[in-house]
Amino acid sequence: MKTIVKGIDLSNAVNKVVKAVSQKTPNSLLEGIKLSCKGDELTLTATDMEIAIEKTISCETFMEGSVVVPGRLFAEFVKKLEDEDEIELNVTEDGRMKIVYSGSETYLQAQSAEQYPIIKKDINLNSFVIKQKAFKDVINKTSFACSQDDSRPILKGCLLELEGETLTCVALDGFRLAVCKKTVRESTGNVKAIVPARALVEITRLIEHDEEYVTVIIQDNSLLIDIDNTVFVTRLLEGEYIDYKRIVPSSYVTVFKVNKASLFSSIERASVMAKVMKNIVKLDVHENYVDVSSDSEMGNVKEQVLINLEGKDVSIAFNSRYLIDCLRVIDDEFVNFNLNTSIAPCVIKPNSDEDYLYLILPVRISQ
Repeated sequence: MKTIVKGIDLSNAVNKVVKAVSQKTPNSLLEGIKLSCKGDELTLTATDMEIAIEKTISCETFMEGSVVVPGRLFAEFVKKLEDEDEIELNVTEDGRMKIVYSGSETYLQAQSAEQYPIIKKDINLNSFVIKQKAFKDVINKTSFACSQDDSRPILKGCLLELEGETLTCVALDGFRLAVCKKTVRESTGNVKAIVPARALVEITRLIEHDEEYVTVIIQDNSLLIDIDNTVFVTRLLEGEYIDYKRIVPSSYVTVFKVNKASLFSSIERASVMAKVMKNIVKLDVHENYVDVSSDSEMGNVKEQVLINLEGKDVSIAFNSRYLIDCLRVIDDEFVNFNLNTSIAPCVIKPNSDEDYLYLILPVRISQ
């Protein structure tokens, strides 16, 4: 294998695929990046057998071939060469990777690519097309609510539910639930898939052109997208997802509308003190205002935020981090809090967006 590429192209490509390099594995091939040169294209591939990323860039080929180089070392070194106009990649007779740039040369140990895993890309059972900005938004507004608990692996993923032209993304961890809907086009049929949250977050990092569209392809155990000559494949999680619709209350006795920025700032300040007492922040809802408070042995915070209330007064407490996570991703100027009792789930919605819902369980506190 012998080829010449631009430094910035190689650096950008390596930076994308290195995210799929395995960090802890007995298989040294999975710690590497596969370079495959054919025609006027150089394809870089990395996988940890859960996700795979493949990026293709233009090159000038003198000899076709494939090789596996140490992934993170190669990425770190190539990052220092992104200003080079030309970089020559050449596999030597003894199997090493020779990197030539500005009259200098560096050698890396390399491995044969013959046993490198084949990335399955011919999946086309179910698919839909969605604007990149919308797909990124639906992920950002839900994936943070996925569980981190290995004992409940199914909850470490988001449920993608496609019904007609509507995509619903759901995440929950046993303490909170996030649901976001977006309109898609060119849907081939209804489908459900549970996608690891880690994979979805990596997808958002590949999205660079918000107004362009991306095709999402799903089959029995894989999801694939192709963005700007970057192919991303992830395994799906197996199992039955929780019937989240049964968790959401159908009616409420207390609803209040509040300026998101004002409430967010108050909760953030209260959370500083709340860190001493398990992150608990209390909301005391009254006719025209809500008291935001937290108490600890080190001190206390109590602030008033103006609201528009419909229904009864109520006092309720939450993990402040769960409130902050939700309010941070809501774009509306105002949000609506929907409540029943101090021990019943609270549902938070943007005032002008019916396609997003966040449910949070309260914390029981002594009165």
